[in-house]
Amino acid sequence: MWSTVVELLVAPILVASATLVARRWGERAGGAVSAFPAIVGPVLLIVALAHGAHFAARAANATLLGLVSLAAFAVVYARLAGRHGWGASLLGGWACAALAALTTGLLAGGSRPPAGLLIAGATLALAHRALPVAPAAPIDAGAPAGPIDAGRPRRPGRGNLPLRMASAALLVAVLSAAAGALGAVAGGMLSALPVLACVLAVFTHRDQGPGAATLLLRGMLAGMPSFVIFCQLIAMLIASAGIAPAFAAATAAALAGQAATVYAPAAVHSLLRRQSSAANSAVAAAAGSLTRQSS
Repeated sequence: MWSTVVELLVAPILVASATLVARRWGERAGGAVSAFPAIVGPVLLIVALAHGAHFAARAANATLLGLVSLAAFAVVYARLAGRHGWGASLLGGWACAALAALTTGLLAGGSRPPAGLLIAGATLALAHRALPVAPAAPIDAGAPAGPIDAGRPRRPGRGNLPLRMASAALLVAVLSAAAGALGAVAGGMLSALPVLACVLAVFTHRDQGPGAATLLLRGMLAGMPSFVIFCQLIAMLIASAGIAPAFAAATAAALAGQAATVYAPAAVHSLLRRQSSAANSAVAAAAGSLTRQSS
């Protein structure tokens, strides 16, 4: 019960945060924020308190295995979105996500760490490379530049935020009810299903077009290292170090990874702009000096 309550509160908040970040800084930034383990973290904590550290470790490893379904959804949705509407893209994405989850569960459901880490890392990296290249979006000159990208399509309607949050809460409630009766492995894999991804992708696709949806999914996959780090540290540390130290270390590492994902590109771009400006000034000064000497 408490797991469902937490998810019903956290999932809509995360959807709202990702939506607001996307509106201010672009879809890739919103996708990166949505990848933060704000849902799976409380769920694993509740599982650990209710069933013990070893059960939570198995669930965390299974969650990593479940990221195969997220990767499949992202690739298939983005590929279909360029040629079809959001309905067909959603159905195709979920069909492939379900097939990927079933196949992974049958082949690797009983595996131990670091199998989940290796499978999740390889799958997410391949999925990021397999995503189509989103068309260039027009830049809104009046909007502030964001930490990942400044260009984006037209602004979405602001009245659909409550609908996004309600959709996420409903999907999470359904999956939580199913996961509660299926054990550590199946429950962990279900918690990684693309619930937030499908809600954000569908609304972004509908409001801003397939290019913006692809940017969102690309940012989401780029932000998944923090999710992977969190689950892997829980799987590795919780049985030996204890629940509180494991969650503290995993949360700190996830926050650091998320900050690096979101803000590192901005720092690089800012440094390049400064160096470019300095180089242009130096060239202009040298040209002026040569002009004065020749005259």
